[in-house]
Amino acid sequence: MPKKSKSRKKKFSRSYKKEFKKQLRLAIAAAIGFTIAFSWRNVIFDSVHSLVQNIDKKTTVFQTQFTASLIITVVGVLFILLFSKLLKEK
Repeated sequence: MPKKSKSRKKKFSRSYKKEFKKQLRLAIAAAIGFTIAFSWRNVIFDSVHSLVQNIDKKTTVFQTQFTASLIITVVGVLFILLFSKLLKEK
């Protein structure tokens, strides 16, 4: 009976290490992805902000920022929906 116990412990240890490495890779990828997204934030926001400002020059700063944020949100949600469908497990 002790052999089974050691064998189970080894299997558990291996599966635990494998899952830990998998989760660690995922966390590192998420952190790097967040850093990349954060660095692009100003570029995207400023581009959409200037586009909205050029379309209607009479808007206030708040209106321009609100409209730019709304456009970015809608496009982001559409991308999430698109990639969710494309990467859906069958």
